[in-house]
Amino acid sequence: MFEKEEEKLSDLKKEFDDIPISLNSIDNAIMAGFQKAKSEERKYSRKKRNIYSFIAAALLLIGIFSSIRISPAFASYMAEIPGMERIVNMIRDDKGRMAAVEHKYYQEQGASDKKDGLKVTIDGTISDEMGIVLFYTIESKEKLKEIMFDNVKIRAKDGMVLDEAFNTLGDFHSSDKGENTFSGEIEYFFEVPIAPTEYIVDLEIKNKKFSIPFSLKEFKEKKEYAVHQTMELEGQKINIEKVTIYPLRAAVKLKMDPSNKKQILQLEDLRIVDENNEVWGGITNGITASGDKDSEQEIYLQSNYFKEPKELYLVLNTAQAIDKDNAVVVVDTEKMKILKQPAGNKLSNARKENGQLVFDLSVKKSKNYSVMGFGTIRDSKGQEIQSHAQSMSADEESNTKQVGIELPIIKAEQNPITIELDFYPLWIKGNEKIKVK
Repeated sequence: MFEKEEEKLSDLKKEFDDIPISLNSIDNAIMAGFQKAKSEERKYSRKKRNIYSFIAAALLLIGIFSSIRISPAFASYMAEIPGMERIVNMIRDDKGRMAAVEHKYYQEQGASDKKDGLKVTIDGTISDEMGIVLFYTIESKEKLKEIMFDNVKIRAKDGMVLDEAFNTLGDFHSSDKGENTFSGEIEYFFEVPIAPTEYIVDLEIKNKKFSIPFSLKEFKEKKEYAVHQTMELEGQKINIEKVTIYPLRAAVKLKMDPSNKKQILQLEDLRIVDENNEVWGGITNGITASGDKDSEQEIYLQSNYFKEPKELYLVLNTAQAIDKDNAVVVVDTEKMKILKQPAGNKLSNARKENGQLVFDLSVKKSKNYSVMGFGTIRDSKGQEIQSHAQSMSADEESNTKQVGIELPIIKAEQNPITIELDFYPLWIKGNEKIKVK
């Protein structure tokens, strides 16, 4: 099913080798991410901070920013650890995590628990003071066509309170013919630093509870660079406060300038570049940003922690942005009428399909994938409406895409509803490069 997309991504990677950044390439890759996300659902949860709801859009930026080459020493190290090849396949599109493994920062665990024909093993971890990635294997005596964790909770064995920010609770595994073994990864990130100590992960799968202890060794210290510089695209300012580089990821802390006339939605090609023009781009499979678009936020990039560049830069050429006066979509779901939307009226034909509110999205060129995503939904009284699924489909021969968002039954008094936009196919451009180190 994905052969065509894989060929396209391979072509895009070749394109990226020749061009510093390509907006079309990013669009195509993000669109492929949407398609993959439709069938390979991951389960996310959040606690205290707003995570951009369109995490899925970044799931498949395969190879766009990566240029992974496995050295002979790395290959030898992989051969020493059973199952390491499987883990490398999971992280091979993240240069930072690949470098962590190459520098033997991956920690073997091999701890497991069994219940009624099911065995869950924590194979290993990569961790730092702000996050843990657990690599797991599920083994079943019976062949299974679908399996996914219902719940995952990490706690410190000594009772230390973990102030978790957000997590991804493993992959949704499916197999038409049925399988006995499934592997994936669980991510946990925290509001405050954690300590290298003993932990327990409590898992629930098929109404069976598993409890698996594991320990984390000493963490490498973060590298922090104060920046306090401003990037500007078409008059819209982005104030970069600092860059913090952890072994798992780099965090760019920034604020949109309050004087901006446009709402900046996504910094699609924000990237770290060293003095040799080596690039570390966005997170390819996981949490890509957190915070509030209107105030302070963090953009997460692949980590160059295990490199020691003489110079380090942040580079930005494009951002999705819409006028602040028209930064939402307002819809009467009874009359199926769009009452307000960003300039250009790219959305039309609001309708209900399979429990979703669906729109047609007009784009300029059929070869361009235009990306769109929805944020918080509120009813006419300002009450938030929960939604757990979004979709996007496209006919490559058409200039129209279909975008949908799952909605519960909307009562008459709740209309009209207001939908914030996390993604929208309008861009501002520039040529910004600021020195971090």
